[in-house]
Amino acid sequence: MTRHQAFRHERLLAALWCERGDPAAELRHLERAHILSQPSFIDHSLSHVWLFAWAWRQRDFREMAAQLLRLSGSLGSLAGLYPLGNPGTRRVGPLAPQPIPEDLRVFLARG
Repeated sequence: MTRHQAFRHERLLAALWCERGDPAAELRHLERAHILSQPSFIDHSLSHVWLFAWAWRQRDFREMAAQLLRLSGSLGSLAGLYPLGNPGTRRVGPLAPQPIPEDLRVFLARG
């Protein structure tokens, strides 16, 4: 499986949990998708759109505002500048690297 396939897989799992009405499980998978998305500007931008949509459904206005700000931060992916492991939500600062989940490390190994 490639990084992009793992990214899409996490997005599909998030959609499944959304359909099942479990926003916490949905968010966990959206955060994992964000971690996988960072090397790609398009994927990274999409992950923030999905996180914004999640916040909209939860009526979490602070998270919506954070996602609008972070969407512009997706530009860092173009230059290879992004904090590895960051889940992309307001619970962690936008520039703070975080430990990468063990099962995602293989997709994000830097040369």
